Amino acid sequence: MALALKSSVALPKRAGARAAARPVLRAPARKLVIRASAEPSTPASNEALEKIQATANEAWTWVKDKWSTTEDSEKPAVVGIIVGVIVAQIAIGATIDVVDRIPIVNKLLQLVGLAVTAVFIYKITTDPEERTTVKSSITGFLKEVTGDK
Repeated sequence: MALALKSSVALPKRAGARAAARPVLRAPARKLVIRASAEPSTPASNEALEKIQATANEAWTWVKDKWSTTEDSEKPAVVGIIVGVIVAQIAIGATIDVVDRIPIVNKLLQLVGLAVTAVFIYKITTDPEERTTVKSSITGFLKEVTGDK
């Protein structure tokens, strides 16, 4: 039997135990004041914003140039491909979400991924020829990123 009072909350019965009442703890009401002020823009943020805008404008002009050079007979195909890619991305995302919700398949795919990663690392670390290939590709990538080429 649950006891319900104005200042307490009745807890549900557990098997074989009596329901107990717990007092409700309420915090006193507080007044919250929020003040907003405009921060002065710093030159660094303005430079970053200008750089982003310049990159976006450059990308937009590139897209406009490519669109204008595309023949009129090919434009519906381009639009169809873009729509198809968007629909495919949505379908792939939905499929991955559904598969991720299946408990056994989710754990099985994680196990397969772990096994493939372990085999890949084992292969790279045990074969000397493979190690030199990986090392050269990593150093080449780093040189390309840092601009040391």
